[in-house]
Amino acid sequence: MSFLFSLLVVLHLICWAVALGTWVAAARTRQPSKGMAHATAGAVVIGIVLAALVSIDGDPNHMKLGIKALVGIVAVVLAYLADRKQTETPSPVWFGIPTAIILNVVVAVLV
Repeated sequence: MSFLFSLLVVLHLICWAVALGTWVAAARTRQPSKGMAHATAGAVVIGIVLAALVSIDGDPNHMKLGIKALVGIVAVVLAYLADRKQTETPSPVWFGIPTAIILNVVVAVLV
């Protein structure tokens, strides 16, 4: 069980890294790729699975999990909106994507 949990944590972090990396790669042209949206969605799904595993094993921090889920869902919605609008993506949506990703990581590390 420990190996599975660790593997899912690694996959979760890789998904967030891919999402942020694809945003950085597209930042100059504002041409988002589907990979950014899929990576954020994958990170949220894996995060939900991790939350379920933590709930089975012990007493999870529900406040932290709720904040991370909310911020992750915001990142997914923004990424899919950017993918739909392509180069016409409004600035709040475009810059909200890395903000949500970084906020999610900060909450994971500091809370």
